[in-house]
Amino acid sequence: MLTKPEDKKVNDAINKLNSQEYVGVLNNLASSVMRQTISAPNEATVASIFERELYYFVKKEFDITLNIEKEVTSQDLAIHNFKGRIDAITTNLVIEYKKPEKLRKDKDIRKAQTQLSDYLKQLRKNNENYFGIITDGSFYVSVYFIKDSLKYDAIRQIDGAFFITLIKSILGTNKKQLVSRNIIDDFSLEGHSVSELSNLQKELFRCLNNETKSEKVLMLFDEWMDIFHLSFNDDGKSNTIMERRDSLSKVLGVPIENNEQEYQGLFALQTAYAILVKCFALKIIPKIGFNSDIVYFSDLLEQSPNNIKKLFSQVEDGYTFNASNIINLIEGDFFSWYLDDSIWSESIAQSIKSILVKINSYSDASLSYQFETLDLFKELYMNVMPQPVRKAFGEVFTPDWLADNVVTTCLEMIDNEQWTFLDPTSGSGTFVFKAIEKIVERLLLDGRSNKYILEQILSRVHGIDLSPLSVLTARVSFLLAIRPFIDDNNMEIEIPIYLGDSARLPLITKFNDKSFVSYSIATRQGDINLTLPLSFVESPDFVRTVRQWQMLVKAEHVDLLSNAIKKQFACDEDINHFEKEILSFSNQLVSLHKKNWDGIWIKVITNFILPARIKNIDIIAGNPPWVKWENLPSMYANKIKNVAGERELFSKKNKGLGGGINLNLAALISNVTADNWLSNEGVQAFLMPDTFLNSDSYEGWRNFPSTKENSMFLARIDDWSNSGSPFKPVQEKFLTYFIVKNPYSSTLVKYNKKFPKGMNILDINSNKSWRDVKKYFSKEKGLLVQLSDSSNRFSRIYNATLDDVEKLKLLYGQNDYKPRQGVELTPREVYVFEKDDDGTYRNLDIKGTKIKPNHFEKLKFEKNIIRPLLQSKQIGAFSIKNRDNIQYGFYPYDEKADIIPMEALADKYPAMLNYLLEQKEFIDKQSERSKTMSRGSEFYALSKVGSYTSFKYAVAFRDNTKMVASFIDNSKDGMIPVKHAPFISVDKNGIPLTKDEAKYLTGVMNMPIVNTYFKTTYSDRSFSINFDMMIPKYKKNKFQKEIVKLVTFALNSNNENEKKEISKQIEVLYFDMLDEMGKGR
Repeated sequence: MLTKPEDKKVNDAINKLNSQEYVGVLNNLASSVMRQTISAPNEATVASIFERELYYFVKKEFDITLNIEKEVTSQDLAIHNFKGRIDAITTNLVIEYKKPEKLRKDKDIRKAQTQLSDYLKQLRKNNENYFGIITDGSFYVSVYFIKDSLKYDAIRQIDGAFFITLIKSILGTNKKQLVSRNIIDDFSLEGHSVSELSNLQKELFRCLNNETKSEKVLMLFDEWMDIFHLSFNDDGKSNTIMERRDSLSKVLGVPIENNEQEYQGLFALQTAYAILVKCFALKIIPKIGFNSDIVYFSDLLEQSPNNIKKLFSQVEDGYTFNASNIINLIEGDFFSWYLDDSIWSESIAQSIKSILVKINSYSDASLSYQFETLDLFKELYMNVMPQPVRKAFGEVFTPDWLADNVVTTCLEMIDNEQWTFLDPTSGSGTFVFKAIEKIVERLLLDGRSNKYILEQILSRVHGIDLSPLSVLTARVSFLLAIRPFIDDNNMEIEIPIYLGDSARLPLITKFNDKSFVSYSIATRQGDINLTLPLSFVESPDFVRTVRQWQMLVKAEHVDLLSNAIKKQFACDEDINHFEKEILSFSNQLVSLHKKNWDGIWIKVITNFILPARIKNIDIIAGNPPWVKWENLPSMYANKIKNVAGERELFSKKNKGLGGGINLNLAALISNVTADNWLSNEGVQAFLMPDTFLNSDSYEGWRNFPSTKENSMFLARIDDWSNSGSPFKPVQEKFLTYFIVKNPYSSTLVKYNKKFPKGMNILDINSNKSWRDVKKYFSKEKGLLVQLSDSSNRFSRIYNATLDDVEKLKLLYGQNDYKPRQGVELTPREVYVFEKDDDGTYRNLDIKGTKIKPNHFEKLKFEKNIIRPLLQSKQIGAFSIKNRDNIQYGFYPYDEKADIIPMEALADKYPAMLNYLLEQKEFIDKQSERSKTMSRGSEFYALSKVGSYTSFKYAVAFRDNTKMVASFIDNSKDGMIPVKHAPFISVDKNGIPLTKDEAKYLTGVMNMPIVNTYFKTTYSDRSFSINFDMMIPKYKKNKFQKEIVKLVTFALNSNNENEKKEISKQIEVLYFDMLDEMGKGR
């Protein structure tokens, strides 16, 4: 619609339109148009007058010639099957003209709205978001999408504000919409051999790899490593590390050969991404206000490298955004090192300038329309950060539709129109923006003003995250989400996304009948501690006051800083009590600044304190990190261990798959945030692994402990185990856990995928709302029950009768036998062999494994040092199967499970010792945890070995998928059960099983109700071997003897149907036995 005007003219025009002085001028334009069109005979005349007045105004004021195209059809739009003819269309705006009498009656207005709505819907199907206007020259009606619904504004008289929006949109014709798809096209590394972002990444890496780095740069790099728990001591053995290095080499165009280069590469990539996001932040704010020459974004394009540096110094300091009344947007982070004199160069300046030029190609009008709120930068981050890198940091992004489902379900469970929201591990903000969408959708449909909507969002929605990069991304996206509602540029806006740790909240203490907030953060120069009055932290002046303290730090004046802090305390008694800490804090910060260790710490610690403001949240929702305790960096684990211990979250059972203390970080965050922040009528909804329901490790969490005497209950479970793995490639099964503070009738809902042929989960994940995808899932209701008063495990029961439930409850009780894990043969490629027809052996050659040992064939070993292995694939109902496919394993232990020392091994088994020495370097590569669990001090020691491992009779069973059990007669074969083939060879007193006793256990373990028990009580990928199932000691009573007879018959049968009938008969005998023992139905 433009005849290629100069970019500068367009930018100047848009900047002028953003100023207050043009409102009056444009009101005069509106009056002129209204006077001439009020008696127009038809819509063509209206269009002619409208466009003529607009043409001359823009030409006169801005020296820009408009060439307004009309009557746009499918051929012009390049959209197949588009129906209709649009009067006028721009980058973001569709205009329809009507003659005056056709925009007066309600019936005519509705007809015009329907026509325009049809156009917008067709454009939306082509992934285009447009704002629509119908006008007769005097009045106009706006039509636009809010999420998936069309919103129709009331009819309004045209005025200056109307023409500001219209002209900005028309001038932006040659510009792009600010939407995720366009950003990815411009900045994604995929398909771009060279891009503005790629150039910046490579230049930053080159600077980091250079030896001439200042103390400040080294400090920020070191502290960044601590934040992300990285260490140069990483041994670099795993395939994951190699994949990460390969991907970094490809992005940076140089070989990555060691830990230091790898972490420098990661730091460069994250810094470049942070700079890109900050550049978008400059685009989003209404005015930059750097100085009289740099007021608007387009002014940046003409700046010299030195001016670019000055500007970005103020950006990093937060001044630029504070000057625009945007508080807590960019308040100091670890990614400002590129501005250091030892790093900054004209090359970096040019790379940043190229990014600014690219961003300038986006239309400002995109910021004015109330389209659906999106996590704009999530897909960009996934495209610019290599997948192996994201995997290494445990970064898994929740699909938008799934987050929408969680928030939607929460809203159905609460009764409060003014609900508040918090995501305590918000990441890039997916759940936060779904909450904003719900608020905006409701309030726009209610016809609320922009100011009211803005105030509601800022006061009701919060996010917290421990990653500075995620916090930056979420804050800028938050600003973009509220930008359409910012009418008053003088209104102060504090972005409610905080850098903080939701597992370790600020400590609230009492002194002198007043509340105080304390926090401590660790740096490489020592811990920094700060205590402040809670009333001050909750005040609206908190962030601005802290900014003033930062200036005092830069002034390197300890007394001025400590006095400024003391002013926030109410009385001398309070000051005296905390004075020592205040002075120490002031000395620390000034000392750090003098050492050129930057001035970010005051901002960092005060941001960690800000979550103390949060209270009585109605919806706490999100996807906390699924990190097992054993995988946490030791320094961080020690920090939060006391928090978990005080809450008694660690299981008191030091048993179970993975051990009773194998807590997950998500469990701690769930308990801490619900206890501290959830309102009495609210609901917490977290996506977490399904093992939380039943694993021994989460026994403490399932008690829902509280340090505040709160009662908490599991209200609902949404089961996504058959939904198609929404977090693909992550396959771990998960649930939505809904927790409340009032008793609630527990609900269980399972979502089963029903995808059409040719559709997969990646297709589903491209959708933004639950409304769009719920047709692809069936909904199945079940029962969520605790089957025993002595256990807090929950069972998920589907398609079961009440009789089945009663049977399951009867099944709970004391097990008089001790199940054991199979031997851990790690690494398998060294210790497991296949036997050839000539009696020789060859060690396994497995593709895609971390450890690649030497592969040998025609190995000859001495007798008794190699044993046949009982593996999960051999375990069938009643008897072993696949006997022709048995593998063999190295087992260097005697009957008492004492390891054969190397000297004896050399004497009796020299061929085996020679083989082990050839593989020693690969054996030594196993994890430290595996080595710690080994039985014996020799380098070839194995784990999960005991006197129970060598036995005459036993029952072995599967620990995943489907429960079946096999009778093992080991009197001849000497088989050794291995991982995923747990077994029972002794009773709980350590007495070995007799032959009939093993058969009795085999019968009980094959009962249909036992299979149901395991399926409903445990995750199907990992059954606990410490099941609370009633298995009385074998005492040769009549029921037990009958069970033995039936098992003996089953062992001699090859008829599977016959075995199933025998299992049912055994089940009847079992419950009859319980009846007689007094555990009646």
